[in-house]
Amino acid sequence: MHTGEAPPVVSRIKGVLELSGVPAHVLPVGDLARALRCYDAVIFAGAVGGAVRLLCPLLRGKEVDPPVVVVDREGRFFIPLVGAHRGANKLAEELASAVGGTAVITTAAEAAGALPPEELERALLCKMSREDRLRVAAALRDGREVCVAGVEEAPPGYRPGEGCETVIRRARECREGEVCCRPLRLYVGLGFTSTASVGELVEAVRKALEDLGADLSAVGAVTSIKPEAAEAARALGLPAAVFKPEELRVDWECLSPASRKALEVSGLPGVAEPAALTAAGPGSYLLYRKRVFGCVTVSVAAAV
Repeated sequence: MHTGEAPPVVSRIKGVLELSGVPAHVLPVGDLARALRCYDAVIFAGAVGGAVRLLCPLLRGKEVDPPVVVVDREGRFFIPLVGAHRGANKLAEELASAVGGTAVITTAAEAAGALPPEELERALLCKMSREDRLRVAAALRDGREVCVAGVEEAPPGYRPGEGCETVIRRARECREGEVCCRPLRLYVGLGFTSTASVGELVEAVRKALEDLGADLSAVGAVTSIKPEAAEAARALGLPAAVFKPEELRVDWECLSPASRKALEVSGLPGVAEPAALTAAGPGSYLLYRKRVFGCVTVSVAAAV
C-alpha cells in the first residue's frame, strides 16, 4: 500500500513476492481497513509517521492484526511496525535481502537468537493460547530454556525433549504444566481446468503441503466442485468433499480478488478458496491463499 503515486519500490517488492510464488496485490490506501482484516501481511511504502496515523484507528489487537512492514520510498529500510513476532520481522528481513535494503529489528526474542512463539506456531502448524504464548515469550526473554517435546530437531532457540522448565507439546491434550500447541486441521481447496489430470491435482496438493511444511496426516479433506477432486483425494489416501457450486461460501469478504475466468465458467469468484473455507467450517481461515500450478489452483484453509 502507498499514498500518492506509487514509488518504484512497490513494483520491485511485488515482483520479488510473485517470483517466490507469493500472491501480492497493490491496493490504494483507502483499502487499508479491509487489508488489515483480510490479508496475511501489509507492506506500507512511505513514512513511518504517516503509517502510524493511518493504522492506529484501525488496529484491533495483537492476536488478530496482521504483520505490517513499513518501507521508505527508496527501499532502504524495512521496519516491522505491527506483528513483529507474527511474521513482520521475517518479512522485513527477507524483503530487505531481496531488494538490497536493511531490516530494522528491535524485538527481544530475536536478540536472544530464538524463534518467537508466533513463528513457532507457524513452523509447527499449531496454535497456543494467548496466555501460553506470553509464557513462552517471557521464558525466551529471560534466557530460560524452552523445550519442544516429540521433535528430533527443535527450531532456533529451543531444545528438543522434555527437560526444561517450560515444555511445549504439539498435541490436543497435554500433561499438567505443559504448553499445549493444538495442531491445525487443513482443508485443501482445488480449482482446475477440464484438461487437468488427476495426477496434476495430486501434485498440486503435494506442492501446497510442501510449501506449508505439512504432511498428509494434517489434511482433513481435499475439496472442490468437480468429482475429479475426489479421485485425487483417493490417490492420496485422504477424505474428499465435493460441493455443488451454490453450496460454497462466497460471501466471505476476505477472498482473494475474483478470477475473471472462474466468473465466466462457474459464476463464482473462484473455487479453491471458497471450497477450502466451506469444508473447514465456521471459524476457519485461509492459511494458504490461492496459488496456480499449471492447470490447477490450490488454497488451504485451517481450523483448530
